[in-house]
Amino acid sequence: MLESGWQNISSRTSTDYDVMFSNGEDGKKEIYFQIRDIASVSTNSIASFSNSNSRFFSMRLSGKYLPGSSGVSGTFAKNNDTWKAVIVTYQSEILPNQPIELYYICNKDRLIFLTHYSLSLALPSTLNYIGVPITFADEHEWSAFVFASSSIGNSRRLYVTDIKNDYSVTVPITCLTYLGLGGKNKISENILMSNIIYGSVSEGLRGMIPEVFSFGSTDGLVHGDMLKDEGKVYKVFDTTPGTSSVYSSFISKFISIRIR
Repeated sequence: MLESGWQNISSRTSTDYDVMFSNGEDGKKEIYFQIRDIASVSTNSIASFSNSNSRFFSMRLSGKYLPGSSGVSGTFAKNNDTWKAVIVTYQSEILPNQPIELYYICNKDRLIFLTHYSLSLALPSTLNYIGVPITFADEHEWSAFVFASSSIGNSRRLYVTDIKNDYSVTVPITCLTYLGLGGKNKISENILMSNIIYGSVSEGLRGMIPEVFSFGSTDGLVHGDMLKDEGKVYKVFDTTPGTSSVYSSFISKFISIRIR
């Protein structure tokens, strides 16, 4: 993220952890979020992710952040948000010698990364989206930040920093996600990939998650399928183990991302 133009503006990493900031690809945004090397969603936990076999680290949709002077804690607009688990695998732990195949897209608007494992392990892939979406309505400078995951933990939803009509909410809000297409995934031999749209009761449809596609139906889809569209190549990944319920921001168990 630093190589792509993000900055770590934390004034006290021991309490504020890493606070990532970007003005976006257009140079007009204010994008903030907290990230920490802690394998827990508890506020005061010290459980390490990088020095353990844990399967997740944690992040928070902090809203606007004003750093303090060097060594002094800064001020968060959304200081009551809970920490969110950024899950790397469905496995209960990651063994030190376990190879992980990583696909990622990173620019000044967003980080998208997908982890994939050997087929012999029979493990699903995991996708996380951190950053700004494509919005359908005007947003104030830092309202549109989103965290979405194939392991969100409860129903089809994602987290948004807040809603434009109420800047004062002290925690981010949850939005439902929807498919941009109906329940079919094929017309003749053509596979239909659907955008993921999200919205709220108060504002209707608010935006769309770019670079990630889902399917109205999974009939005929197989993990590893390659889809081509005018020179672009997309790969299909299964993100849910077996017949488990799909607790995903991306709705269907199969998702696709562009790999070439």
